[in-house]
Amino acid sequence: MNWLKNKRRISRQNLLEMLKRIDRAYGIIELNESEPMILEMNRKERLFEVRSSKDKGRFYKVDADIKMCTCPDFNFRFLKCKHIIAAEFASGITS
Repeated sequence: MNWLKNKRRISRQNLLEMLKRIDRAYGIIELNESEPMILEMNRKERLFEVRSSKDKGRFYKVDADIKMCTCPDFNFRFLKCKHIIAAEFASGITS
């Protein structure tokens, strides 16, 4: 998200990747209505566990305050992943 803060021109590829993440985050939100996908662990500290979409037995730890997740996508790209975005949407966090 640094490219948004710096107001640099956003590449088409970066924009498409972010839109994919947002779309996948909405998928997690929709699933959360029928099965537990997003677990709020500590509201004050904005800590969550978000279930993997592919491996139902795996949960990723999300810190929505500092925008960190234990998923492979975040650890490879260091960009907001679908788990962080889903936790923000579910809890009403807008920052």
